Amino acid sequence: MAEERKNTQTDIPEITKKDMRKVFWRSLFIKSTINYERFQAQGYAFAMIPVIKKLYKTTEDRAAALKRHLEMFNSHPWMANPVLGVTIVMEEQNAKGNKMEQAINNIKVGLMGPLAGIGDSLFWGTIRPILASVGATMAVQGSIVGPILFLVLWNILNFGFRYGSLVYGRKTGISFLKQMKESNIVQKIQEGASVLGLLVLGVLVASWVNISTPLKYKIGEEETAVQDVLDSILPSMLPLIATLIVIFCIKRGVSLNKILLGIFALAFLFGGTGILAGE
Repeated sequence: MAEERKNTQTDIPEITKKDMRKVFWRSLFIKSTINYERFQAQGYAFAMIPVIKKLYKTTEDRAAALKRHLEMFNSHPWMANPVLGVTIVMEEQNAKGNKMEQAINNIKVGLMGPLAGIGDSLFWGTIRPILASVGATMAVQGSIVGPILFLVLWNILNFGFRYGSLVYGRKTGISFLKQMKESNIVQKIQEGASVLGLLVLGVLVASWVNISTPLKYKIGEEETAVQDVLDSILPSMLPLIATLIVIFCIKRGVSLNKILLGIFALAFLFGGTGILAGE
């Protein structure tokens, strides 16, 4: 009975937790029909269908609502969920007679860009590489727990964030955009993710790139290994230099195939002459 309780003033059905769960499960397919004309619009409209069906009773109203959500939309797939939450609130207001058709699209356009930046830098650029590196390190050591741990933690974050942000977006409504602007959260998260990403890169370089030199030199009767001298200046100096060279080449637009061929050629050259060694 509670699920179907009506607003007595406007006779508009309430959007319940059951409806929100329907939107959530549908939101997982937001990129299933991505295209270069409207990007994620079809997936976005698909996620909104349970709400549209409940709020609008006539075919014309439902068609108009679907048409609104078939306008171009493109964001990080996880960050589409808070936008969906905000949109649900606005559709409720529109169904009650408050004309918000244009405002709905404007809010979506205003949110999708900044949220995409947060999602790309935080989830794709920081958290996923960290979890993947932990899992891969354990897998290399022969533990099957590594990949399982990665999949479990990643999907807990995936489902938890998507559902939580959907509910939060509906709870805050239009003020969500105001809160983002006042807290300057976009810049803070991007800066934090950049710093954390650099830390992770440093750890990965030291752990995964193995380059050393067997060269030695003699001063008087004492023989000194060049690698020991380099390690005393900066541990993992050679792996760091190699990584920086690769990053420089990528930034200059060198293709990955050429970079890989160059690495193989230099490995054969320096390895064959005994200048460098690796594992």
